[in-house]
Amino acid sequence: MNLTAKLLRKTPIALVLLILCALCVAAPVHAQNGTGAAANNSTLTLSMDEVVKLTIRNNSNVATNYLQRVTQKFDLEQAEAKFEPVINIDGTFNAEAFQRNMHISDNGTQSPASKWDAGGKATISQKIPTGGTLSFVWDNNYSENKAGTLSYDGDTNVTREKSYTRQATSEWRVELTQPLLKGAGIDYNMASIRLARITDKRNILSLRDNLSQLINSGLNLYFTFKQAKENLEIQRQALERSERLLEVNKFKQKMGRMAASDVVQAEADVASSRLSLEEARNSVDEARRNLLNHLEMDPNLEIEPVEDKIRDVEPDYDRCMQVALKNNQAYMGSVFSVSEADINAMMASNDRMWELNLKTGYGQTHTEKNSYTASTNEDELSAGVELKAPINLWGDDLLDRKKALLTAEVNKRTTRLELKRAKTNLQTEVANAVRNVRMRWKMIQLARKNTELKALQLQNENTKLMVGRTTNFEVVSYQNQLVQAQLSETSMHHAYVQALLTLDQLLGTTMETWDVEFKHDDKQLEDNINDRIRPQVWTWW
Repeated sequence: MNLTAKLLRKTPIALVLLILCALCVAAPVHAQNGTGAAANNSTLTLSMDEVVKLTIRNNSNVATNYLQRVTQKFDLEQAEAKFEPVINIDGTFNAEAFQRNMHISDNGTQSPASKWDAGGKATISQKIPTGGTLSFVWDNNYSENKAGTLSYDGDTNVTREKSYTRQATSEWRVELTQPLLKGAGIDYNMASIRLARITDKRNILSLRDNLSQLINSGLNLYFTFKQAKENLEIQRQALERSERLLEVNKFKQKMGRMAASDVVQAEADVASSRLSLEEARNSVDEARRNLLNHLEMDPNLEIEPVEDKIRDVEPDYDRCMQVALKNNQAYMGSVFSVSEADINAMMASNDRMWELNLKTGYGQTHTEKNSYTASTNEDELSAGVELKAPINLWGDDLLDRKKALLTAEVNKRTTRLELKRAKTNLQTEVANAVRNVRMRWKMIQLARKNTELKALQLQNENTKLMVGRTTNFEVVSYQNQLVQAQLSETSMHHAYVQALLTLDQLLGTTMETWDVEFKHDDKQLEDNINDRIRPQVWTWW
């Protein structure tokens, strides 16, 4: 005789019912999270900080963003090299040999000939911020020609004459060209550099936001996995309660205190709980694989999330706005657009002017012919002005001129309106994000209280069922309400974390929050790429 049979014989029926009903609510109300270390090598214990670090270290999109920064930085470097000297050296060499033959009757004569020339030219040009161009040219050439001519003397003889010429020239010249109207001025000539710097600032903000989005995606996937595990535990506890309730109902049926139709309700609840448990298991595996895919790790790893403490954060709107006005990518993009529009309008106004250039130069030429003693030297000093004055009275040229100015002025006004709108949008978004964080924390407290009350309701209803003051249907309903309350509470925790991540993304402070050093570029990656292409840059064959 087993222990249950002994209890049924020696224990009053009411007491047995009380014990069995108490077991229905003995399961923990809240889902439990594992906090221990990995049990074996195939289990990965993860916290929020570790998810952030693994995202930055493993996710290939991080490397892709830094690869793009290599070319972006070079674009800025190329633009800022505008006022650096441009140095080029050109070399030429040509050599030819000839053999001339002439035959008259039985007489023949040969006349070999050759020529060769070589040259070297060095040019240096330097743009200056006022718009002028300073250039230096040094051109050296040498040629040598050994020729022979054959002639017929009218009889049977062929005569041969030789000639030899050589020439060496060396010429250098320095010139300065300075625009006085179109293209003149420091602001105009620095405009391209300023635009490139603004573009680079945009690129840096874009890099920061892309990395922040990757971090937030990883954390969202992590909390989705945690929520799925908590939901799995909730469904497991719900199945245990349903199975214990079914045991009570079967016992009451056996004792003649419950109809068979009422037991079906408990059996249906068990079947429904088992189905929910399987769905929860599937959700856990899906969330686990999505997280591992984001971290680019072995998809067969098991994950054990640690218990991360989530604290109440009360963001201050005014302080958040101050941070957002300095960091928010959308707002800063509008600020940059205003600066770009002003620069482009200034350039368009300058481009409408006539071209009036001041030119001056000095050069020397040294020439040697045949004999080294026969040489000449020349020098030249020049100065003058050049004017190009197009007068567009009608037609496409006039319309193009007007369109450039019209577009520049419209863009100036448009960007200022967009900046004003961007600030209003930012104020609204920050206010909503701040309120959402505060509201989500309150909802966590309310959800926790709701779960506690639903658990108490279920406990009371089980007590009523023991004494026959309620129906099996009511108990099952309260069990389902408890499950929904528990699921809602875990969902509120996830929603609160998402609200914090959204606020950080909006303020541009995600990386500061998670203590991630933001690097504008990857020096090691940049050096590696430069080392690979350097031999090709300095090789011309």
